[in-house]
Amino acid sequence: MFEMTKIAGALLMPLTLVFLAAAGGLALLFTRRWRWGRGLLIGALAALFFFSWTPTARLLIAPLESRYPPLLEPAALDEEIGYVVVLGGGHRADPSLPVTAQLNPSATIRMLEGVRIHRALPESTLIFSGGSVFQPVANAEVMRRVAEAVGVDTSRVVLHDTPRNTVEEARAVQRRVEAAGGGRVVLVTSASHMPRAVALFRGQGLDPIPAPTQHRVRESAGEGFLFGGWRPSANALRISELAWHEYLGLAWARLRGWTGAPEE
Repeated sequence: MFEMTKIAGALLMPLTLVFLAAAGGLALLFTRRWRWGRGLLIGALAALFFFSWTPTARLLIAPLESRYPPLLEPAALDEEIGYVVVLGGGHRADPSLPVTAQLNPSATIRMLEGVRIHRALPESTLIFSGGSVFQPVANAEVMRRVAEAVGVDTSRVVLHDTPRNTVEEARAVQRRVEAAGGGRVVLVTSASHMPRAVALFRGQGLDPIPAPTQHRVRESAGEGFLFGGWRPSANALRISELAWHEYLGLAWARLRGWTGAPEE
């Protein structure tokens, strides 16, 4: 099931769908249905422009990123925090590179935010989560190595190095919290991923405090009009695909009954 969801998710990404439509249109050009082929090619080109356009990317990802505010002052929390949980963000194990270059950007930013919050809450336990999906070493272990390499005291760091996706991470945290007799959890992940992560953690009976990071929609005072923000770009396409992935993931989680009750 895990492998099937990965394959299905890859096939349903906008760029894959555009490529398949274009390939089908190209094939039809050499048949009696060439008009259908021309229509498919035009539609594929229009879809590629749509998903590669910055306003589209912002429109898709902004509702996800704005769902929960960032945790700017963790020390001001008026309750005792037991755990700061950093969800995995991927890596590429390559011994020829320094360990800081092996983490994906998402994992690096999540790890740094988790360390920042953990330092503000020194009595908390920092949990790095993430298994070894298609890699010889777990993502949680690579995050620990990077944290240690930059001088973080890892004596209060715990690894969840077997979960392969977010629902498995939520289950692992729930088991640890239950075994410890309870404890409030601060949840660290990318802002676009936070709505799905919170829903899955609530589905396990937890009520995490969201600490989103890696916001892709960021306002800058005095930025003014930039033509580059209105032309198609690979970065906008990447953001559109990230948002699309999260909407698909939320729909799948709700279909499987993995999510908790939504907030009022």
